[in-house]
Amino acid sequence: MERGIVKRWLKQEGELCQEYDLVLEVETETLVEEAYRLDDFAGKVTLLIEANEEAWLAKQLVPEGSELPVGKPVALLCEEQDQLQQAAQQAAAVAGVRSVYDHEAESGQSVRTLVWQSYLKESNKESGGCM
Repeated sequence: MERGIVKRWLKQEGELCQEYDLVLEVETETLVEEAYRLDDFAGKVTLLIEANEEAWLAKQLVPEGSELPVGKPVALLCEEQDQLQQAAQQAAAVAGVRSVYDHEAESGQSVRTLVWQSYLKESNKESGGCM
């Protein structure tokens, strides 16, 4: 999978996200994995992106309807509610990052970036082939 479209934000700026809370939905047509390959699978798949730790959603970096590549920062999170404004002010610097895999984050901040990660990869193997 290489890209998707932000279908809907399930958490809003200023809300507390508990670990495993659903934060946003990403819709994609590029989902290709052996488990889902049925001839020429075609169709849209909605992926649910969850918080991997408790944090406050300081800033949504990608509006609904926008296309984004895998690895694109989608939101800024902070540990404490009183850090929301400070974290949101960093949005301009982070929003320009196309992929966190090509960018080193600055250390010493209590702000975290929520990244859309895809653990599903396109297969280069023909279906039915041996490993």
